[in-house]
Amino acid sequence: MLQKLRNSANIAMYTRYVHSLEATSRKITENLYKHLHNFKGTLMLAYHRQGYLPASVAYWFILTMNPEQRVVIHESNTIAYYMLPYHESGLVILYSTNPYAASTYNLLQTARLTGYEVLLVTLTPRDERINTLYSRYSKIYINTRDELEAALIMAISTYYVLGELYKNKLGSRGKRIYEHIEEGLSPIVEELVNRYTEQLERIVKFKEVVITSSRLLEPIALYFAEALRRLGINAYYQFFEHIDSANNILLLSTSAEEHFTRELRFKYNIMDTTLENMVLNTDPLEAQIYLALLAYYLVYSYNRAIKT
Repeated sequence: MLQKLRNSANIAMYTRYVHSLEATSRKITENLYKHLHNFKGTLMLAYHRQGYLPASVAYWFILTMNPEQRVVIHESNTIAYYMLPYHESGLVILYSTNPYAASTYNLLQTARLTGYEVLLVTLTPRDERINTLYSRYSKIYINTRDELEAALIMAISTYYVLGELYKNKLGSRGKRIYEHIEEGLSPIVEELVNRYTEQLERIVKFKEVVITSSRLLEPIALYFAEALRRLGINAYYQFFEHIDSANNILLLSTSAEEHFTRELRFKYNIMDTTLENMVLNTDPLEAQIYLALLAYYLVYSYNRAIKT
């Protein structure tokens, strides 16, 4: 596994893999763009399981680039039971990595009954009964059985759509993000992996680790935890204020959070713990995408290692 992380052939193969994910992501952007383009009402971003990552990418993008847009994010049951019945009609986008969950269909039904337009983004169901239930709703299917891969595709697609929508917002910031989208993600994979290889090698040596972050990066922290669990590591997320003791801590952050992380590093260091602070020096709106690429690189490399 450790040898795979540094192996240039493995990195090249992962780069090609990310290129294929980008191609898949671009194919599904049209439907998402159609729903978000010129939408002015209440937008509710609902999520289930790993759908938290793409929902969060959408939420922070819209909140930052278009503060006039009313946007809410919550897990699917909260949206269905406590928000849809008490708000005016609008648009619900549900990101779910489990198409068979009762909460997914429940939200779709509630949205229809309360007059909300709804778009479901989920994995392709393998059960014809589920396909029949979803036939009346607008949907985007991701053709994979891997929840982490599906969440990554959803997140990339969402990133592409919103980068296009807001390319003229906030001056050079919107333009810069759109330029990154035009360039694509695969050209930066090798540089990204090489920059964090040593840190990734230290992380995968942990037998157990607590992962934490700011609220902005909470979804990718949960995603990272699941990626590490697939490697056999006892990894779990904990809110930064709730960590009182831990043998190993992985702190995910951006360079914009330096003041915040300085306080946490001081706290964790006096706890006599091993601390890994993975810092992304990029726009916070893009950080979750890059961290997801790093997390899935571990899964990709592990899967290749056990096959050889």
